[in-house]
Amino acid sequence: MHRCRTYVFIISMVTAIWLAGCGNGGDSPVDTGGDGSGIDLSTLVETDDDILGISDQVPTPYADAIESGAKVVNLEPMNTFFVLWVPDGYSSMDARRVMVVAHGHGGNAYREMGSELPFAKDHGYAVVTIQWWTGVGDAMYSGAQFYEFMDVALRYMEYKYDAQLTKCAYRGWSLGSEISFEVTYLDRASGNNRLVLTISHDGGMRPEPSDMSVGEEFTTKLYNGDYGYKPFDGSRFYLYAGEVNQIGFMRNTRDVIIDFGGVVERLVEDNEAGHDGFYTHLQYHEEAAGIFIDLTS
Repeated sequence: MHRCRTYVFIISMVTAIWLAGCGNGGDSPVDTGGDGSGIDLSTLVETDDDILGISDQVPTPYADAIESGAKVVNLEPMNTFFVLWVPDGYSSMDARRVMVVAHGHGGNAYREMGSELPFAKDHGYAVVTIQWWTGVGDAMYSGAQFYEFMDVALRYMEYKYDAQLTKCAYRGWSLGSEISFEVTYLDRASGNNRLVLTISHDGGMRPEPSDMSVGEEFTTKLYNGDYGYKPFDGSRFYLYAGEVNQIGFMRNTRDVIIDFGGVVERLVEDNEAGHDGFYTHLQYHEEAAGIFIDLTS
């Protein structure tokens, strides 16, 4: 029997686990320098460059993002930054949506901004792309740390642009997909309930958590039932796999999500599309964006 079906009903532990996960940064070796609870949103500044020097490493995606009207917001106490873009007339829109995007291994917020912008412009939603790699070595921040970054970024979007935080979605590629399930769980466990849809492509949960690059601790606890009977209750997912080996992982992910109370809107098996198939087969990106719009209309 799959270990995810070995349920242990420990709902009372959810809050403690959430606090512990956010406090110690999960299983990541990277130190954020502190969480974002003490950041005064009014002191954050929109600028054209980042504190990590990622802009120098990827000059073309950086230049394209800035030329499109995107802005950088540095989170110095957390040793990271996010990039935001807001469509014209956003403040007067009936639905002020936000798409949060997580890059993959060695990725960057500027590239993800460029890939999301065509869909954001067509559908009229804001975009926040979060840098969760420091630009040095291979170590990434954890899912719990990413959630801290996302929390500050979304609260800033509400503060500055009157974004509606019950109308948000998350999109993650590769390692950004692997942490997407923890981020979605934390969104529910915290009581924020901001994410109406999680778009997760070419990552997923492995049958054996030890095979995962990030999120091993969270996935192990999930399979063991440490987060209760239905930790994904109320959560909706769009899953995509473009590589043969990823299809098996995403089928497992679909089953885990359903077992734990979530809804899978769609599982795309785009055989032999490649690890970046979601970016090159744009009909799936459009389909996922359309589901986001429908769920927030």
